[in-house]
Amino acid sequence: MKAFRIILISVVILGCAALGIYMTRTRSAVVSHLENKPPTPSVSVPKKTVKVYQVEVKGNEVKLRAVEKEVPTGRNLAETALRTLIEQGDQENLANPIPKGTRLLSFRVRKGLARVDLSREFVDNFSGGSEAEGLTIGSILRTLSQFKEIKQVEFFVAGKPLDTLGHLELSGPQDVHWTGSQFGGEN
Repeated sequence: MKAFRIILISVVILGCAALGIYMTRTRSAVVSHLENKPPTPSVSVPKKTVKVYQVEVKGNEVKLRAVEKEVPTGRNLAETALRTLIEQGDQENLANPIPKGTRLLSFRVRKGLARVDLSREFVDNFSGGSEAEGLTIGSILRTLSQFKEIKQVEFFVAGKPLDTLGHLELSGPQDVHWTGSQFGGEN
């Protein structure tokens, strides 16, 4: 019985050693093959141009200005445009009106109504002021107004309806084409 155990242990040890040698050689062959492989040609992703709205300051005048961005075409172009608006940084004379750290938690459109659910940072990092309130909401409304399937927008933060942003009343759906002085003036 003791001899059987010794033989069994020896077979297991030899098997492990052989497996280790095999794996080392196989890995070396694969790495060598990959290193000699010609580069994979880049795949061109179809793109579409969308407008996102940033804040422009000229002298004493502050207004929303459309900026064209190329985005990959995908399942939902309106959502991609909104994500681009939220995630873009400031540029030379243009500022992103969306509070820093804001994330788009969910987005859906049904029967002309877009439901925009933003992270808590949208409210927590908002610096305030009635002009900033209008510019922030106006940038979202105008960005979404370019999509004919969207007529109105409802705002949510962390899954709960957003009734106000500072002093700006937002309870219920907001018309994407109503972009008067309250939402950054006429463009």
